[in-house]
Amino acid sequence: MVRDGVGEPGILSELVPDGMFVGTSLILRQGGRFLYGVRPPQAEGPRQVIELTGIGGALEDESLTEGVLREAWEEMGCGVRLVPCRETVVVRTEHHVERVVLQGEERPAAVVFRRFRTPPHQPWHEDSQGEGCLVVFLGELDGQPWPAMELPALIWLRLPHVIQTARQDVPLSQLLDSGATLVENELDMLPRTAWVRLTDSQEALVLALGEDALPFYEAMSEK
Repeated sequence: MVRDGVGEPGILSELVPDGMFVGTSLILRQGGRFLYGVRPPQAEGPRQVIELTGIGGALEDESLTEGVLREAWEEMGCGVRLVPCRETVVVRTEHHVERVVLQGEERPAAVVFRRFRTPPHQPWHEDSQGEGCLVVFLGELDGQPWPAMELPALIWLRLPHVIQTARQDVPLSQLLDSGATLVENELDMLPRTAWVRLTDSQEALVLALGEDALPFYEAMSEK
């Protein structure tokens, strides 16, 4: 794995390429826990699988900051305070991770390049439908979150859960028994027998960081 030292100061726009899908995600922290969106369960053979995703999404003719704050309101009905990070982790590929210091107001926790619609826990698999650049901000809730739009639930994960679900599927019942907490819409209660996996940019971030994932998220919870 290539781990470059901290690069020269720059601005976020220099990291975001033209002509590529650009989206946002949030590392939402509170009391040593992290909040994720829960997608509707899907059948995979005999199992039901629940995918977790960071709150965020595609841009709509707006800045990255405006986009991620809009998505937060649409997906969980409350505001978010963004926390500027001293350093930004840049995941170029599974084996190429850099750290940069950014200037200006937009200083996210990470910028992650990954592929789309890949097999589970393989966000750089060559059999995919293109590549995207995901900008991952650190944030704190400004209100009470509640699942909205296409999300039937939200889930609070403890740090070991974040690492574990990025690397493998985990039974929902096991997560709940070990301290994870669901925020559910009563009309769409989730099956406790389902399996859970983290997806998208934060899955890729954990996998690329490897052994550094734990201290990275510990630092995010302590800022």
